[in-house]
Amino acid sequence: MNTASTAARPSRLGELDTIELVSRHGRATIACLGATVVDFRDSDDNEVLWLSPTSRLDGSRPVRGGIPVCWPWFGAHPSDSSLSAHGFVRHMTWQVERLSHDDNRAVAVLAISDDDATRRLWPHAFRLTLTVVLDDRLHLELTAENRSEHAWELSEALHSYFRVEDARGIRVDGLDNLTYWDKQQGGIRGTQAEALRVYPPIDRVYFDHLGEAVIHQPHRRIHIGKTGSRTTVVWNPGPDGVRGFDDIPDDAWGDMLCVETANAIDNRYSLRPGESHTLSATIHTEKTADNR
Repeated sequence: MNTASTAARPSRLGELDTIELVSRHGRATIACLGATVVDFRDSDDNEVLWLSPTSRLDGSRPVRGGIPVCWPWFGAHPSDSSLSAHGFVRHMTWQVERLSHDDNRAVAVLAISDDDATRRLWPHAFRLTLTVVLDDRLHLELTAENRSEHAWELSEALHSYFRVEDARGIRVDGLDNLTYWDKQQGGIRGTQAEALRVYPPIDRVYFDHLGEAVIHQPHRRIHIGKTGSRTTVVWNPGPDGVRGFDDIPDDAWGDMLCVETANAIDNRYSLRPGESHTLSATIHTEKTADNR
């Protein structure tokens, strides 16, 4: 892909209001519902992110795929199982605060704050912004600000779904020597002795991971860098688990792998009144000969 100019402009996907970012190096699309990045194409027009072909794009539920924002809790609510998994902001329509571009990059800033509906679910005053920058890479910055009079404990994630040629046996570098919690294996803990080979189903939370994760597949690597994050989650439901999702086709699990930038479980953190915290992820691809 060789785009002649940069742009940041409103667009539509199905029934969803979206923002399209274009640079000389690729393009990205962000849904205002959940501030979810639903598409990212690199300079060769490769789909870097996976979006379920049966994801509902009518606003009735969160988008399945792309990069949903999980906040202010990741996974199940810590004390109330009646509340939806992964928090409530992915269900909300975010406001577009700024669109800008220059010769090198395109930028979108989306935001939400507490209101009566959010305080019924989580009784705290907050402001949350997602800044998405597209230059030769895709950058996401999720900033949470505590506007209440009390400290809160948070868990969160940029729940990235990546498109892969075949999830079976795919290699992920950067997680070796880390302690993990394995939900698929009943919550056991272990240590990743070497590079991870994925054989779905997998649902692992890696703790105290501060560096880059790299997904290897024939002819292309996907690099996921981060700051403000101490957790990386690797997830794929596999052929049996996928049947529990009505918005993922039964045969689609092999086309995707989630490698998520997070702060979760052991790496939850506290935010005092007036404080803010930024979780960021930077994604780019690298062409290779054959690196499986």
